[in-house]
Amino acid sequence: MTAPAAQPPRFGFTVGDVVVVTGAGSGIGRAVARHAAAAGLVVTALDLDQRSVTATVADIERAGGRAAAVVADVTRADQVEAGLARARELGPVRYLVNN
Repeated sequence: MTAPAAQPPRFGFTVGDVVVVTGAGSGIGRAVARHAAAAGLVVTALDLDQRSVTATVADIERAGGRAAAVVADVTRADQVEAGLARARELGPVRYLVNN
């Protein structure tokens, strides 16, 4: 599965802003992460499953986007904080998709 081709920013997104997407390893979360990257956002992809979230990030990077994979359980505050800290390393966090 490949990410959509990069397109100019839409919907008022600023290229380079960071979006955190939970559940990004599969399904709707993965689709949101891929489309956000195609819109020029930097994606911090969170998921419980390391293999699937890493695959999502690989798809995004193959398509020319920027992303980071974070293995996290959103029911654990410490893991969420670690994920947000990683996201902040990539730039200003402007969007959160809680999937």
